[in-house]
Amino acid sequence: MQRPHRLLASLIAPLAAAATLIGTGSALAAPASAQSPAFPTRPVTIVVPFPAGGITDMIARQVAQQMQSDLRKPVIVENRPGGGGQIAALAVKRAEPDGHTVFVAATEMFAINPGLYRNFSYDPLKDFKPVTALAASPLVLVVPQGSPVGSVKELVAMSRSRENGVNYASQGIGSIGHLLGGLFADKSGGKFTHVAYKGSAPALQDVMAGQVDMMFDPVITTSPLIKGGKVKPLAIAASKRSPSLPDVRTLAELGVPGLDAGVWFGMVVRTGTPDAVVARLNESALKALKAPELAKRFTDQGLDPMPMSPQQFGTFLASESTRWTPLVKASGASVE
Repeated sequence: MQRPHRLLASLIAPLAAAATLIGTGSALAAPASAQSPAFPTRPVTIVVPFPAGGITDMIARQVAQQMQSDLRKPVIVENRPGGGGQIAALAVKRAEPDGHTVFVAATEMFAINPGLYRNFSYDPLKDFKPVTALAASPLVLVVPQGSPVGSVKELVAMSRSRENGVNYASQGIGSIGHLLGGLFADKSGGKFTHVAYKGSAPALQDVMAGQVDMMFDPVITTSPLIKGGKVKPLAIAASKRSPSLPDVRTLAELGVPGLDAGVWFGMVVRTGTPDAVVARLNESALKALKAPELAKRFTDQGLDPMPMSPQQFGTFLASESTRWTPLVKASGASVE
């Protein structure tokens, strides 16, 4: 079992700080006034490090559709999965620094994978300029629908009563679900064994089938299963309840504080891109996030819009890197 040291609880800065940024972002991240008359001069390509059909791809396509109307040029989503985001990121890093090639990715690519992979080919903070965060989805603790436990307290008690504890699934080695599961074990004092999968889908399949006892996964993927009676929610790992699951209490409400975590998605361009171009992309992305139809779609899917100025997103990226890097290191997780 891979578990962080007990001192890790003091290293993780609650996502409340991020929530503050999200809250202030809506008010402070007003569309930039800087304009670049020469931008865009051709189609804009959004490179995504996951296959078509996933969460990141879906977010990118919904934002691209709105931005296309504003920029008056085609905005194309290009899927380049593999290498923990490195294939997609390198495509953007090697493109011209003119804003026509954009990288949209999730928490792992910006804050976790650089410390997880032994040989990582890009630096999120040095090789890219922040444009804006896009959205976030908190993690929810779920168990099989037929599980005998009906609360976090009962789950922890069961883990202590079993010789081998209980198993928890994750999206993969070093994923948020893996790290948060280890922190949950540490904070609750229960006995939990990590079982890594290759993504949310196969992990959730085994949770539904009762092959594993529990899992932390984003609301956006678990909410349909919860509403369909396929899995049972026990708690939200966030500073506040999710609008998609208003009856599910937070871990803090249930006596396990300090475990605020969620997956978030953001937009960056290659370092060297002119500030005026970054400002225009930010302005267009923020207009997209404020569009009523997109905001409703995000809310319905368990996503919280996360508009920020480039400066705010830069600060957020640095704080997330500081937050997750020591947790990855202490977990012992690594990927070639």
